[in-house]
Amino acid sequence: MSNEIVCCICDKPVSPPYHILGKRAYCAAHYATVNRQHGGAWRAGLIELIVLALFSGALLFLSNVMGEISQTGRLVLGIILSVVPSALWLSYFYANDRLEPEPKKFVMLVFFVALVLYELLGRRIVEEWFRVSEWASYTSWVSLLAHMLIIGMVFQAIQYIAIRTLYSSREFDERMDGIVYGTVAGLGLATILNLRYVIGNDGVAIGPGVVTTVTNALAQASFGGLLGYVMSQAKFEHKPTLWVPFGFAIVALLNGLFVWLMREVSIVGLDVLFFRTFVLGLALAVVAFLLLQVLMRRAMKMG
Repeated sequence: MSNEIVCCICDKPVSPPYHILGKRAYCAAHYATVNRQHGGAWRAGLIELIVLALFSGALLFLSNVMGEISQTGRLVLGIILSVVPSALWLSYFYANDRLEPEPKKFVMLVFFVALVLYELLGRRIVEEWFRVSEWASYTSWVSLLAHMLIIGMVFQAIQYIAIRTLYSSREFDERMDGIVYGTVAGLGLATILNLRYVIGNDGVAIGPGVVTTVTNALAQASFGGLLGYVMSQAKFEHKPTLWVPFGFAIVALLNGLFVWLMREVSIVGLDVLFFRTFVLGLALAVVAFLLLQVLMRRAMKMG
């Protein structure tokens, strides 16, 4: 009886033909759940992009018609901008997993693990240990390498740890879960990055506030989702030992490139070139998001 094979989700005995993924056995019901199709992903994703574009465009339009805003008003506005994009992305990915949505307490756990990890550890590694801001601007190439090899790696390590908090949980029972939890981890990181940006500038004007907060949320959600996809594939399929490290490195380098584009290429003195930032940063974020959609559909078809 000790050699009896049971479902890794419900512990019910299973009999041949066995449903095996990632060296784990599943009963027929949970095997179907793991490989469940999410056919509305593309449609929902495009709708989300349109909503974010309209939100950004409306606020940028307001920035041209509104007069000078007080410092208190800029601070309040900045805090709102830090939260709204993340809230929109959370609603999208949670709705996309609506057939069997993840428990809200686990979603918020991953969100706050990423947020707190950056505030307590990640920011200190970048700013106090490596002191990137003190030497990375020596040349453009040094700055690019610092962002890709230090900041990008730190950001992805935070997202990885946040995903790992539930990786072995029974709630992590389908391929889509990696993308959901990865996205949530990315949004937790984006939220604290946006809040730090707002507080560090004593509030923000509408223009740069929209550009920074929206693109940060879109990019970090996408990078977190890509890492979650890599981790899901490793859990539910037979993958080489280096699958996760290699995927982690690729996403981290992309994340570092995104941050570099936002911080270095798009800033001239104290003035942010809105549209160049929007085109470069948002373009990379959208590419990451579309790649995530393609990989998600591919994973579902392979199941």
